Amino acid sequence: MWKKQVVLLLIVCYNLLLCKSVIDFKIPDSLKNRSGKELTESYDKVFRIDNLKSELYANTILRKGKMTKNSNLIYDGYYKLAHVKGLASENGHPFADSLLQMTKNLNTKEYPAKAHILKGTLLYYDFKYSDALDHFITAQKLAKDKNKDQYFYVKKLIGILKTATGENEEALPLFIEYYQYEKNKIDDNRGDTKNYIGSIFSLSNSYSKNEDYHKSKFYSDLGLRESKKYNDYTYYTYFILSDGISNFYLKKYKEAIKRFLSVEKELLKNKDYENLAISYYFLGKTYDQTQREKEAINYFLKTDSLSFALNKFLPVTRDGYERLIDYYKKEDNQVEQLKYINHLFYADSVMAHNNKYIAKDIYKKYDTPLLLQDKELLINKLANKNNSLQWFLILSSLLVLVLLVIFFRTRKRLRRYQKQAVILLENVEIENSNKVRTVESENRLNNNNQKNKSTLSEENYHDIKTKIIQFESSKGFIQNNLTLVKLAEDLDTNRDYLSKFINEEKGKNFSQYLNELRINYILLELKNDKKLRKYTISAIASEVGFSNSETFSNAFKRTTGTLPSFYIKLLEKDHEN
Repeated sequence: MWKKQVVLLLIVCYNLLLCKSVIDFKIPDSLKNRSGKELTESYDKVFRIDNLKSELYANTILRKGKMTKNSNLIYDGYYKLAHVKGLASENGHPFADSLLQMTKNLNTKEYPAKAHILKGTLLYYDFKYSDALDHFITAQKLAKDKNKDQYFYVKKLIGILKTATGENEEALPLFIEYYQYEKNKIDDNRGDTKNYIGSIFSLSNSYSKNEDYHKSKFYSDLGLRESKKYNDYTYYTYFILSDGISNFYLKKYKEAIKRFLSVEKELLKNKDYENLAISYYFLGKTYDQTQREKEAINYFLKTDSLSFALNKFLPVTRDGYERLIDYYKKEDNQVEQLKYINHLFYADSVMAHNNKYIAKDIYKKYDTPLLLQDKELLINKLANKNNSLQWFLILSSLLVLVLLVIFFRTRKRLRRYQKQAVILLENVEIENSNKVRTVESENRLNNNNQKNKSTLSEENYHDIKTKIIQFESSKGFIQNNLTLVKLAEDLDTNRDYLSKFINEEKGKNFSQYLNELRINYILLELKNDKKLRKYTISAIASEVGFSNSETFSNAFKRTTGTLPSFYIKLLEKDHEN
């Protein structure tokens, strides 16, 4: 009971300090005669461009609202303060909570939906996606019949949530819908340029997440042109960063480096260290691709420094640590090698803690048990070489205690993979063509046989079924970059009909259906072709249409319950016997 009272007291004290900080704020002489409208216009010009100025204008709006008892200015001040603090990785929740409390009984075009949008956005910044979704859904219900702008904006926010949890294909239509809505408004001269340009950025980012870098680059280029056209530079820096990422994946390395270097100054000025870390990581990757190792390592080190300063680690930057470990191993610098093994362990623990990554498996080149072995060997070597490093061993041993749980869990997981690989090998029957029954597909078989009557017309149903049978028998599923839209074009049928057929007939979505066809196919190929078993995981992934080894390994694990390396190892052992 006393613990709850202490927590409550701390919250009250914090809010009192917050109120005092607002009361103590003095409006600068240069802003004293500015109207609320003028202050809002000034805020809009620097929002996402200069956080310090944004906060100054927001504080002034709130202070003027309190002095004149103007509710609209007060609401707007709390909203803007909370938002700008969230972008600067500061705590904006007290302002958002105050706004929610003040507007909960209103029934205007903007409130209380706008307060729920704000609270959901801040929760998203904190990786609390389930709570954020609750507020977004509440806002959408409130806005549905009275504010179309808010209604469609929430669709974009839900798309951002889906992107954060790896549901990139499902998120893309939401961003397209939001972009079309904002573009139609602009074309009719009734749109908000900031929202319109923001919708372009969301679409560019979504195409990048879906690995369609040509379209991502198209929309980032469009965003840069529209920013200049409408004199709105809110997203300008981020369009440049997005364009740099597209150039990297399209192997336009010279242009990519130019883009990444050009955003550094603006990101530093705006204290956007999270995106700066991403920019440094891609600079490291780009320099690596152009055989400029020293520059690459320098930028991976900068990414590490920023990540630790923020205590935020992103899966996209994870292999930067693997590169540092490899580099210092090659240089025979055992102290630095051990340092970045520890950093990698810590980064993994933070990522595992954040809900943002729970729904997504992270394919790891360096498995935890192997790293622990390397770490122990390094510690022993360093201890024998120099007793002055004992302080480092003490710190490392503390970390090992924390990691023991991870070690035993990983060992248990590896045993499970080995056991599942044995079961999988027993179930793979050469005579059964492409219909290998894995543990997962076995569980779904009965459901597929008992499907409900299709909602498609009989003509459409039989037409698509015939084409799907031909598609499967011709192994069309192993082609690269195959999407639902492309398959529909290849089969000369309607995309929605095809999606509905797969959902009803196969009992799964297109991505699941495609991945299981590929995995079932490669299981037999690996069993029958000993040369194929000598390929790298990346090369095997490419053979069956996967874009990279990570996507292939995740799909393999979801379908079979084990990893490809375990299955191949067992096949080799079986072949030797």
